[in-house]
Amino acid sequence: MRTFIAKFLNTLAKSIQPNAIKKQWQFPTFNFTPRKSSEVDLLEEVRGTAYACASMNASACAYYAPKLFKKNSKSNGAIEIFEHPLLDLFKQVNPVHNAHDLWELTTFDQEIFGSAYWLIDEDIQTGIPVAIWPLPAHKVKPVREVDSSSPVDWYEIRRGGNVERIMPSRIIHFRYPDPRDPYGAGLSPLRACQESASLQALLLATKKSLWENHAMPGVILSPTEPMHEEERDRLETLWNHRFKNGGNGRVLVADTGMKVETISASLADATAIAESGATRDDIANAFGVPLSFLTRETNLANLQAAERQHWTKTIRPRLRRRDEKLNEQLMPRFDSTGKYFLETPEPKHWK
Repeated sequence: MRTFIAKFLNTLAKSIQPNAIKKQWQFPTFNFTPRKSSEVDLLEEVRGTAYACASMNASACAYYAPKLFKKNSKSNGAIEIFEHPLLDLFKQVNPVHNAHDLWELTTFDQEIFGSAYWLIDEDIQTGIPVAIWPLPAHKVKPVREVDSSSPVDWYEIRRGGNVERIMPSRIIHFRYPDPRDPYGAGLSPLRACQESASLQALLLATKKSLWENHAMPGVILSPTEPMHEEERDRLETLWNHRFKNGGNGRVLVADTGMKVETISASLADATAIAESGATRDDIANAFGVPLSFLTRETNLANLQAAERQHWTKTIRPRLRRRDEKLNEQLMPRFDSTGKYFLETPEPKHWK
């Protein structure tokens, strides 16, 4: 009897040892100072060159949708599958979005915030996904408790004044790599060039203010003799009526002696133009968008070379990251055998 109990306990100890070892592993805690700007601040920078670059990358990634393949054990190859529950789901991922919407929003969120989140609704009986809901990335936060053995314990979603907890099993988290925290939210191209995007917006706002005459007057009228306030207002109204909004070049005959001084604000200041071009280049480089896409000063040969560069250096890596995440977290919900996988074929004209 004692021998039996001893063998039983020894067998039990061996069976639970892997779990005990697994529990000893703890994900490291990273102590870094986050940037002062929040995700809400990033939304203010989604304009001008930043929006053009983010939209360009998102549209290109959405255009190249992944295809479904099945491994062929006989030929060590794969065949494309055209009928499958996953493909049916992609046709209409939820009552609002189709597949193109989903791919575009997923990349766009990563370009702006570094992360994109899908909320998965599964059939209660089969466990197969029946809907995919892209969540607003700036309202989602991955949370990990202190000394937790999981990279993420839950996701917080802010809905108005309420905070909702969602388990990681219902979330697929796409993210760009962040060297500061490889387990948390990603680092977006916009975050990397936020100072340049803010500077560009400031330069445009200043130029707009000058153009709308909010910063200084265009003309100063100085009468040679004292003028009553009513007469001064009358002359100002008359001057604006004659010369404002395309009235340049018309003639005004004054009743009294008048000195006219023109104030010209240079909207083409060399320093401002150089600064604006530099910020545009910084933003384009952060997003991986060739400068040929953002200027009219190019030719066909340069544009074709830029398209090739954009595909190989920017779009293809993003698609590879997207496909691997889908095969890691979405495909197993439909197939546990590992025979099916998603892949975005390279366009024939780039091969």
